[in-house]
Amino acid sequence: MDFTLTADLLSAVTRLPKSQRDKVMGVIGEAEFQKCSEDPVYWLDSSQHVATRKWPGGMPYVFTKDPHKIYNCALCTMEVNEEKRGDHLELLHGEEHPSLHRMREVFTLLPAIRPFPMFEFIKPIVSSWLTSQYFAMEKSRDMSATWTLIALHTWDAMFHNGRQEILQSEDAFKTLELVQRANVIYENTPQFLRVAIGPANYSKGTTKSGELYFTKQQSEILGLPQGADQIRQFHPSSIFADEAAFQQEAGATFAAIKPAIMSGGRYSAISSANRSWFERVCRDLTDD
Repeated sequence: MDFTLTADLLSAVTRLPKSQRDKVMGVIGEAEFQKCSEDPVYWLDSSQHVATRKWPGGMPYVFTKDPHKIYNCALCTMEVNEEKRGDHLELLHGEEHPSLHRMREVFTLLPAIRPFPMFEFIKPIVSSWLTSQYFAMEKSRDMSATWTLIALHTWDAMFHNGRQEILQSEDAFKTLELVQRANVIYENTPQFLRVAIGPANYSKGTTKSGELYFTKQQSEILGLPQGADQIRQFHPSSIFADEAAFQQEAGATFAAIKPAIMSGGRYSAISSANRSWFERVCRDLTDD
């Protein structure tokens, strides 16, 4: 069914009896599932979704989680770390030596779970990832690069059948945190869309690095500690190496998995700066 989800339609649905409302929301969920499966930018970009009273700029489908305290400035709507609130008022708004009372007046603490930040540079990243079998990108701290790549691999598994996404970081604990991010995305998906996606099972798995399995799609996200021996037996749809410049075995891992993905898989790696195999890859200085 091809239709546009509008605020008027959503408002009309809310007035239906529960049994009818559930059926209509099921149809809406299936339609939105199809749109999301065809275009990850549509899924990520809340401005393309229906506006609601709670979300006047568009209902988010993708949420992230940040354990750090982040505040919204009422004067300019910028997001500011807790310790930078005073500097922000002085440098951007010309308020010298703002008091604690003034900072409480201006800044609002954001929830830990909040919508995916659709920065202007996200779309080019997504486009490059979709069209590249081998994707490597240097990142800075405030780019939300890890969340972006986790979201893309989650999208691939959550909206498509038979996918196997492998995530790797420096050790089992850090890799587990990556899989937990994927689970945060799934668990905070709006209910009508989550029903269309179907159930997902999260666990730490045999390697204690995390597993997330989508029952309906028979797709999975597997966390594995770094290393070629950890990954050699797999033939994944995609593999993602986070902080690859700090993985001592990143080059060996890529060499081990490259034959398995040459016929159609995808390799992605991002990292902050560090002298490494990853640096040579980003500068096209390797024969791999």
